[in-house]
Amino acid sequence: MLDSRILIGYPIDFKGICKIYPPTVQEVVTNSDFPAYVRLLTITQDELEYEFKKEKKEGTALTPIEFLLNCAFHDIQVKALAVEAFRFFIREKVTFAFEKKCVIIGDKEEELECLTEEDYFNFQNAIRAAIGTKPIKPPEPVDPNENPRITEMKRKARERDRIKAKQASKGGIQLSTSLVAICCMGIGITPLNIGELSYAAIGPIMDMM
Repeated sequence: MLDSRILIGYPIDFKGICKIYPPTVQEVVTNSDFPAYVRLLTITQDELEYEFKKEKKEGTALTPIEFLLNCAFHDIQVKALAVEAFRFFIREKVTFAFEKKCVIIGDKEEELECLTEEDYFNFQNAIRAAIGTKPIKPPEPVDPNENPRITEMKRKARERDRIKAKQASKGGIQLSTSLVAICCMGIGITPLNIGELSYAAIGPIMDMM
């Protein structure tokens, strides 16, 4: 069930660290970088482990926040994109503290907050909720005695579930088609004001109608 606050685009407080602003339809459709913002801020541990194994690297896969910081550290363009991604959702300036492995939020020294590894999984789920995507479950701890094949089978099963959920949320209908359909429902939504709707509300409206 969609949070009523997200339905009306009301900012959600995240643990006193920052507020997350559900984007409007207009903010999403007029920003070509929106998919990249979502990818950077919501990539999962399973996705990172899949890419890690595919590239046959040694060691262990990065965590989502390590991935974000690593990308920002090595590519100035990705860093700029990541800064804009945070600004898009939390409407605040951020600074990447690479050595401390955290994201510093705010530009007033006495009011700075820090987004750390400990909070990042829940932060990702809050971003998912703000765009109408279902939250994911925390990754299960890996049993060192478990057969590697079984571990990989479990990971693939979670990946299939994630893809199915993503496809189901889209319903096979393009966003533009959904917007036109809503404008034709006779509920007071027209091309002149549909951009003001919360982006996360589009799916539930289509489902209910």
